[in-house]
Amino acid sequence: MEEIMQSIISAIARHIGAWMRYFFLRIICRRKDVSYKKLCNSDKKDPLAYNDNAFANGCLGLVVIAILIILMVKYLG
Repeated sequence: MEEIMQSIISAIARHIGAWMRYFFLRIICRRKDVSYKKLCNSDKKDPLAYNDNAFANGCLGLVVIAILIILMVKYLG
């Protein structure tokens, strides 16, 4: 059960991170060659690029989740 929860949380964090990267690159920087699919699932044939992409998405997603938890504790606690 613990492994399932860990994989669910890491998947949620990676998708939040990919969405945030997509938002900043597409909306704020106005880059037209960026797609959510490209940010979320990079080419698995190149393991280094795939791991870097998953790491960046996961770190950004965990930062967003941590900020949301801090805000919920501050304003709801």
